[in-house]
Amino acid sequence: MASPIRWQRTAWTTFVASAALFLAGCSRDTTAEDVAKLNKSNIQRLANFYTGMQNGYASSKGNNPPKDEAEFKEYIRVYPADKLKMMGVDAGNIDDLFKSERDGKPFKIRYKVGGGRGSVAPVIFEQEGKDGKKQVGFTAGNVEDVDQSTYDQYFAGKSGVVAPGSASGPAAAGASGGGRPSAGGPPPGAPTGPPK
Repeated sequence: MASPIRWQRTAWTTFVASAALFLAGCSRDTTAEDVAKLNKSNIQRLANFYTGMQNGYASSKGNNPPKDEAEFKEYIRVYPADKLKMMGVDAGNIDDLFKSERDGKPFKIRYKVGGGRGSVAPVIFEQEGKDGKKQVGFTAGNVEDVDQSTYDQYFAGKSGVVAPGSASGPAAAGASGGGRPSAGGPPPGAPTGPPK
């Protein structure tokens, strides 16, 4: 006959193993929630779709940015329905996706902006914005509230796009965030000429 300690150890091991299996079976897939967090607004959704086109996701045309609104909308229309739903997009009303929830106006979009994995470029623009700030959507899904001067620079394509393979983020050479150069040049004390 088994000793009481051995029996308790066996019972405890069985309990722990059963609990682990139970908890593993109860874990849930959070993909839809995670995708929704990255697509909170129309400007962010469009920026993510733009990035998808640049990277050739779900496209037979390769890695090409949209050349115009018709091509961009067609790309979204044929996007997998389950993914549209996760992103909060009504597949039956793609036109509403192209309007800002903040000012109710259609977005201005810079078409034919090249890029690729790792690039960050301003591509989606609010027309009027809110409280003196306009939102700008970047490839990679970033959204910034900017003043008119910065908005004009971004829309003109003078934003210091971070190219694939280069450093990105605030630590990148001359970058202050969002892949754009800082307006004031190099930081104080930084070398400005060739090494001696």
